[in-house]
Amino acid sequence: MSKGGKFSTYEGILFMTIIIFSKILYTSPAVVVKQVGTACWYSTLISCAAAIISFLLVCVLLGRFPGKSLEKVFEAVLGKVLGKVCGLLFSLYILFYAASSLREFLDVIKVYNLPDTPPSVIMITFIAVSMLIAYKGIESIVRASCISFYFIIFGLIIILLMAAPYYNFDYIKPYFGYGLKKSLYVGLLRSSAYEEVLTLAIVITSLHSVNDCKKIGVTSLILTGIIFSICFICYLATFQYTMGSENLSGMFQLSRTIYYSRYVQRIESIFLFIWVIASLLTTSTAFYLSIRVYCQSFDIKDHRPLLLPFALLMYVTALQPKNVSELININLLFIRQYSYYPNFGIPILVLIVSLILRKKEGGGNA
Repeated sequence: MSKGGKFSTYEGILFMTIIIFSKILYTSPAVVVKQVGTACWYSTLISCAAAIISFLLVCVLLGRFPGKSLEKVFEAVLGKVLGKVCGLLFSLYILFYAASSLREFLDVIKVYNLPDTPPSVIMITFIAVSMLIAYKGIESIVRASCISFYFIIFGLIIILLMAAPYYNFDYIKPYFGYGLKKSLYVGLLRSSAYEEVLTLAIVITSLHSVNDCKKIGVTSLILTGIIFSICFICYLATFQYTMGSENLSGMFQLSRTIYYSRYVQRIESIFLFIWVIASLLTTSTAFYLSIRVYCQSFDIKDHRPLLLPFALLMYVTALQPKNVSELININLLFIRQYSYYPNFGIPILVLIVSLILRKKEGGGNA
C-alpha cells in the first residue's frame, strides 16, 4: 500500500505524545491508584523507563533492516509464512485496541454527558469520522494531531491550574504506597500503557531514518511520562487514594470539582473538548494502523476498500463487553497491563533470532 507521505521529527513528537497520553483522560487513573495507592505518580515513571528500554531494542531491530516496516522485518527474519502470521496477529490486536478505546469513550461519555443518547448513535458517528480520517492516511492524521496538540495541552493545563485550590499534597503520603516492591512490579507490568510508541515502527517508511524514529519515540515517551506523573499528583492531591480509586474518569471528575463563583464553573466543558479530540485521534490512528498492517502483510496496495469491513469489525468488537466492569477488567486490563508480551515481546524475540541467525540487510547496524 502507499507509504502515506512523510512527516518531520517535530510533527512526530506531537503526534505520538497525544495518542499515548490520551488514556489519562479515561479510566487509567482510578485503576492505577487502586493497584499502587499513593505511589501511582512515580510508578508510571517506572513504566515509562521500561517502555523506553524496550522501544530502543525495537529500534535496534529496525536498524538491521533499514527501509523496512515492522511487518516486513518479521518476514525477513521469520520467513514469509510466519512473518505474515505475526503481521495478522498485530493487525487483529490493533483493531481490538481501537474497539476497546471506542467502547471506553462510549461508556464514560454515557455516564457523564450523554446518558439518554443511544449507544449506536455515538459509536456510528465516531466510527464514521475515524473512517474519514483514515481514508487520507497517516500524514493527515499527523497534521491533525499537530494542530490539536496545543489546544489539548493548553486545556489540560487550565484544568490543573484552576483545580489548585483543592490540592492537599499530604494526600500523596505515604510515598511508597502499598510498598516499593509492589510499585516496581506494577510499574514494570504496566509499561504496555506506553505501547502506542510502536506506531513508529509500523509507519517508519514515513520517517526519514531509524534515528528519527528513535528521537521521536524516546522524546514522546519522556513527555508523556512527565504528563502522567503530574496528572497523578494533582488527582491524588484532590481526591486522596481512597476516593481516587472509585472515579470512572479521574480527570473528568477533577474538572467537575472546579467552582469559583456562579460565573466560573462547569469547567468540564473544556475537558470535554480536549477529551473528544484526543480520543478521536487515538482511535482513528489505531483503526488506520490495523488496516495498514494487514495491507502490508499481504501486499495490498490500496487500503481504502478495507475501511468499511474493518469499521464493521470494530463496531462488533466494541459491542462485546456487557458492561463497563467487563471492559475494564478484561479488555483494558489486557491492553494496559499484559499486552507488553505480544507488543514488545515479539519484536524483541525477533531481534534475538536475527542476531543468532545473523540476518541483516544493507548498511544497517545495531
